[in-house]
Amino acid sequence: MDQVEIFKALSNKTRLQILFWLKDPENNFPDQEEYGFSNGVCVGQIQKKAGLTQSTVSEYLSLVSS
Repeated sequence: MDQVEIFKALSNKTRLQILFWLKDPENNFPDQEEYGFSNGVCVGQIQKKAGLTQSTVSEYLSLVSS
């Protein structure tokens, strides 16, 4: 991913907010505690917090993890 693509991905406020949430998942996704955090956070948890569809969240995550 080149710098322009990185800046494009981070220019989306929701995408940036998701990244900030993922920096501290225990505090930002308390419902995930039931399943643990060792494998990350379920897209469904992010979807619920962001108020977006699962497909939109998946698209946002695919752009920042490429």
